[in-house]
Amino acid sequence: MANQQGTIANDPIMLYEGGSDSEEADADMTELASVKSPAVIDVLPGTVTGPLSVIDTEFSEGRADDGVEHIQTWNNPPANKWRLLAILFGFVLMGMNDATPGALLLYIESYYQQTYTVISLCFLAPAAGYMISAFLNSNMHIMFGRWGTIVGGLLLMCVAYSLICWAPPLPLLVFSYGLVGLGIGTLDAAWNAFAADLQNVNEVMGLMHGLYGVGATISPLIATAMASSGLRWSYYYFIMFGVGISIVCLNAYAFWGETAAKYLKEHPSGVNEDGESQGRLSEALKNRYTILLAFFLFFYMGAEVGLGSWIVTFMVTERHGEPAKMGAVASGYWAGLTVGRMVLGFVTGRIGENTMATVYLILSIAFELVFWLAPSIVASAVGVSLVGVFFGPVFPTAMIALTRLLPKRLHVTGIGFAASFGGGGSAVFPFITGAMAQSQGAWVLQPLVVALIGAMVVIWMTIPTFEETGLRDRILGAFTRRKRRMSESDSD
Repeated sequence: MANQQGTIANDPIMLYEGGSDSEEADADMTELASVKSPAVIDVLPGTVTGPLSVIDTEFSEGRADDGVEHIQTWNNPPANKWRLLAILFGFVLMGMNDATPGALLLYIESYYQQTYTVISLCFLAPAAGYMISAFLNSNMHIMFGRWGTIVGGLLLMCVAYSLICWAPPLPLLVFSYGLVGLGIGTLDAAWNAFAADLQNVNEVMGLMHGLYGVGATISPLIATAMASSGLRWSYYYFIMFGVGISIVCLNAYAFWGETAAKYLKEHPSGVNEDGESQGRLSEALKNRYTILLAFFLFFYMGAEVGLGSWIVTFMVTERHGEPAKMGAVASGYWAGLTVGRMVLGFVTGRIGENTMATVYLILSIAFELVFWLAPSIVASAVGVSLVGVFFGPVFPTAMIALTRLLPKRLHVTGIGFAASFGGGGSAVFPFITGAMAQSQGAWVLQPLVVALIGAMVVIWMTIPTFEETGLRDRILGAFTRRKRRMSESDSD
């Protein structure tokens, strides 16, 4: 075996070049990985990626660095189980947060005696927070590590909830929503970047963002039930504050030890063409995929949150439904989003992310037209629920695209910028809808959402193929292997 190891180590072409011997090289590396002895590492200096890094995943946080880049799983190292659990509960809170203002919009308008346009500032204010976090995420990780960044983002949200629950003057209310946007933009970067580096990323991302949908599903039901029973609309934020504090404690425990020093070790700075160190943000912004997917998510969040925020108002004013019951329609949309992310996440990776995202977007447009044009409450409710089913998986798929198209050192910065910039869409487009609805009516929501999804299709067409195990690749691989076997049999 020692002679074989020496032969493999001295033949870099066989290790790293594909060619006709790629399958034999993979077999050699698989056998090599199964040994896991110091002698093997000695003959393979430096970081090795590919089959070796995927196979050798049984490690713990205390294991010495052996020069191999390991791919973590949800339960290995063991601390990841707590981290993923903390993230999952965090996404429930984020879903509750995003769905609440739309469900309470009519009650907030009545309480402050203001127009749609003025009240829509509550949607616009988080955009400032999202945009600020887009430019701060990288430096926050460098200064405070993953632990400090996550705990800080959650505390910002809790401070905002502690102000909103007392129904403060309108300027302070708008400022509080801005703090919420800053906190969520920070958390989006940290949590998505952590999950994107795990194995089975489609399933993990689908579960994470599916639980966002769970929070968004239950929030309108509880909020509208409390407000319609005579309680002041702001009292619902006492619940948000209590949930937020518990999630702060869980994340503080789970990510303890994720310091700035550890982050810098795992994500070293890149260098420019002159060999000089360069900032992560500037490097990420020079990558066109960061910009493309940032705008893709900007339109996505605008459509997702804009639609969810104005469903109740649309159903009341255009379909003449009862306000207390139309919260169920909004919950149906968010429930569809949840089901789509949790279920279709298992389909996406097996057929191919590029292909399935296109299919999801086209189906979303089709059912959005049903929601728009169907005259009855039932048909509209079914249509918007199916929009949620097929629109939901698109966001985690875009996160996966970024991790495949960017180097690992730029994951936090690139994902953070794109997610935070995209989060601005969840504030800007609901505000635009409110401003337009003031003079034209709530029906303007529908053509705006169709236009946003159409813009997403155009952008997605410019993204190169990044899927690793897509159906197309497996079919082509099967034909290639069959052709090779036929060629070998003919030569015999």
